[in-house]
This record gives sequence, C-alpha cells and structure tokens, in this order.
Amino acid sequence: MKKFSIFHIPIFSFFSRDLYRDIGLNWRGTNFGYLLLLLVVCWIPQMFLIHAALSDLKKDEEVQALISQVPTIQITDGEVSADVEQPYYFKAPDTNEVLAIIDTTSKITSIEDPNTMLLLTRNSVITRQSEFEQRSYDLSQIDDLTLTRDMITKFINIIAKFAAIVMYPVAVLFSYIYRIIQALIYAAIGLLFARICNVKLSYDALLRLAVAAVTPCIIVGTVMSFTSFYLPLYFYLIAALLYLFFGVKSTQPEGPTDEYILRAEDTTND
Repeated sequence: MKKFSIFHIPIFSFFSRDLYRDIGLNWRGTNFGYLLLLLVVCWIPQMFLIHAALSDLKKDEEVQALISQVPTIQITDGEVSADVEQPYYFKAPDTNEVLAIIDTTSKITSIEDPNTMLLLTRNSVITRQSEFEQRSYDLSQIDDLTLTRDMITKFINIIAKFAAIVMYPVAVLFSYIYRIIQALIYAAIGLLFARICNVKLSYDALLRLAVAAVTPCIIVGTVMSFTSFYLPLYFYLIAALLYLFFGVKSTQPEGPTDEYILRAEDTTND
C-alpha cells in the first residue's frame, strides 16, 4: 500500500529514503502526470520574472535612446527610403559603437565593422551571422511597409504585456518533452544502478524514481532563477543521477523478509 502521494514528492524527494522506496516498490505508472503538474507550477514564477524584465526593458533609458534614433522607413515595391541623410548610423548610447546602418545610396554594400549587426540597403537587409558570415535578404516581395518610432514603441509594449502569456505554454511543453527524454535515459541508467544495488525493479519503477530524482533539480533551478547565483547544467544532471542512485538503493530490503521479496517480484511483473 502507498504511504506517500505525489504531493509529498516536491519536499520529501530531497531527503526521504522512505519516499523513494515507496515510489519504487508500491506505486504504479510512470509519474509523467506528476511531472507535468510540477512543470506547470514551476514555470509560473519564472514567467513573472520574464514579464517584469520585459516591463523594465520598455522603460530602459538605453532602449529609449535607440528608439529615438529610428527614422521613418518606407518600403514601396521592394525599395527602401528613409527620411534621413545617408549613410545613417544607429549607435549604442553608452559606447557609441555602430550597431546598424541605413544606406540606400549604395555607398555601403557590406558590413565591415564587427560590431555592426545590420545593414539596410535600397532593396535588401544584410545581417551579420558571425565574424565571417553575412546574410542578405531580398525585400522585393514587400509591396508597402512603413516603420516608425511609434510603431516600434507600440510593438515593444505589446511584447512586454503579452510575451510571458504566449511563452508560458511553449515553455511548459518543451521542458516537459525534455524532462521525459531525460527520465527515459535516466531510467535506462537506473537498470545499471539496480544491478549494482542487487535489486529487481521494472523499467516503469525506474521511470517513477527518475521523475522523483529530477524533482529537486527542477525546484532548485526555479529558486535559483530569482537569484544572481548560477549553477551549471552539469551540476543538475549529476545531482539527478545521484538522487536516482539514492532512490534505487532505497529499495534494497531492510531485512531478509519474504514480504520484501514478494513485493519486488510483483513490481517486476507489472
């Protein structure tokens, strides 16, 4: 009979041998439903952080200084025009480095400065992909487009207001896929751990233990996102493996009892 529920995992997975033993020997299924619920909850505070960061961005003085440099740009039948003397340079407010150039006079045809990321010519946009690569995009398919400072400001305001809402389900989905793949791989490694610990566990039991083992890492990662302290990815990967080994070892018999042997065999057959 189960002693713990999924609501115990976020706390007891940090330290409880009894929890891991219960999950490995008495639970059924894969715990993927619990994993989804955990990610749904843990992504909520991170979305608040993203929303706050974007809200601060639209008020940032440097961002406003960049926007103030934007002229009115008109693209008609694939040809660009701008209401400024050209070549026109967008410069970083703090360093005065040239970030982008507008030149419809053909005086500048490629990006030379390594700090410049974009060049807008009469009929194309050239972007820097790397130190040695530039990519050109033809504008001939654009019939009519006008870009102004007000449009950019409104776009940033929309992004700041709705980006977190749009990003939330995407973040949950992709992190869920990633964690499932991680659990599948870790459960396979758990077969080796089970052999080392001399216990019999089914692959489903190891999946349940793998999901419990990554729980502390998910929670710690969520908490760390509110601080300036950074833990590298390999720390979380190794920590989850250690928790998995702890979980597998927790299913070892506490004594040579027939009850444990029967329970382990029943789990293997499920």
